[in-house]
Amino acid sequence: MEPRTGELTALGIVEVPEGMPLSEGATRARQARRLLQKVLDYVPEGTVIHPLVRIGRHAAEGIIEASAEQEADLIIFGWGGRAAGGRNGSGPMVFSPTIDEVVRESPADIAVVKQRGSKEIRRVLVPVRGGPHAELALHYADAIARHHDATVVVLHLVPPGITLAVRAQAERALAAFIKQHIVGRSEAVLREAPNVRNAILREAEKADLVVMGASAVAGGSDGETYLFGALPEAIAARARSTVMV
Repeated sequence: MEPRTGELTALGIVEVPEGMPLSEGATRARQARRLLQKVLDYVPEGTVIHPLVRIGRHAAEGIIEASAEQEADLIIFGWGGRAAGGRNGSGPMVFSPTIDEVVRESPADIAVVKQRGSKEIRRVLVPVRGGPHAELALHYADAIARHHDATVVVLHLVPPGITLAVRAQAERALAAFIKQHIVGRSEAVLREAPNVRNAILREAEKADLVVMGASAVAGGSDGETYLFGALPEAIAARARSTVMV
């Protein structure tokens, strides 16, 4: 976040189960405030973050209400991985029940970060297939790359064996897309690949950060539920670098 262009809020949520008075949350809220103060010690010089603690029955409701009050444009979550148990035994939850619910109800854009530590950011990989969320991914990748003086590598994969004319058309479309959405340094990479996931993971080996838009169609083909799409979630789970979806 550039100074003077916006505000950041660190939100701590204290969940008080049904049947327990909300006043019970007061002690936990104090602990949450102390924890947030520790978090603020890591904030870069010159960045202002407002700590905010909410007490409620459900974390998701608290997040949605706070984001509406703050008129938030973006909610950022950390992701621990796919949960083991499902809701009502209906297969694995997507990222977590809380994120799942917020994504469905939220008025703001959402980014989920699978953090694997990045000392230095030099290359930011953005795999694009078009789709409504690709522009948002490029927008964030560009902002992060400019801040770190890094290069955005925009990757587009095509099926093997396409004609030269089709390949040239894809290259022109990719160049136009990049020109429209990226201000900083960028590199266009067009690859022929039979397996999209493996090709992205190979390119991710050379990147410090991967930024992906959610798939337009979120559901999985194997009956499992994927909120952000099976491909972005597979990349987030397997890539060695930090991934932002």
